[in-house]
Amino acid sequence: MQDFSIPEKLIKEDTPLVQLILESESMDDGERQYWFNLSEVMNSEQVEKLRDILVREKQKLAEIEAKYSQGEKKEDPALAMQRAQESGARRAEQRAELKAKEASFEAEEEKHQDSLLEKELANL
Repeated sequence: MQDFSIPEKLIKEDTPLVQLILESESMDDGERQYWFNLSEVMNSEQVEKLRDILVREKQKLAEIEAKYSQGEKKEDPALAMQRAQESGARRAEQRAELKAKEASFEAEEEKHQDSLLEKELANL
């Protein structure tokens, strides 16, 4: 991080804004210096808009961090193993059901084919 030229007036009157600019993850050092330079000619409404943007950015990033850090909680290995076994058993059961349905369909299809062949042979 580079050393910034921050107006003394801004440091004395609005240290929280200086901190927000320094901590902003959406700015590079050149942009930070730009906002420090611009602060001397900004009116109070513009300063408040900048502050609002930086505060919302910080809040949104904190929300995102909280959301993703919850997903990274360590899971109990025993529970994970049990869930994996249950999932494997369900898949095996589904495969067995599909095989039974397939065998039933094939048997039915074979009966139908046999019936057609018998009719054709009877007609000869």
